[in-house]
Amino acid sequence: QIETNIKVCTKCVLCKTASNAVPGEGNIDAELVFVGEAPGAQEDLTALPFVGRAGKLLEKMLEQIGTSRGEVWIGNIVKHRPPENR
Repeated sequence: QIETNIKVCTKCVLCKTASNAVPGEGNIDAELVFVGEAPGAQEDLTALPFVGRAGKLLEKMLEQIGTSRGEVWIGNIVKHRPPENR
């Protein structure tokens, strides 16, 4: 329900300039959670969090500790990309 609400939310002006809402992904019961500030350009296009350079780094770090994206929850505080990432 939360993901659905995020995808249709128009309560702030960021939804007017963003391509997609980025609600987050992964295991909602995870013990390990990663929260970023706001979606970047790649995240805005794909509607998935941490898929750009930061996402590649995160995946390498997760691999080093023996886990994967599907075992953690990943999201952002802000759910729409701010213009120019500002």
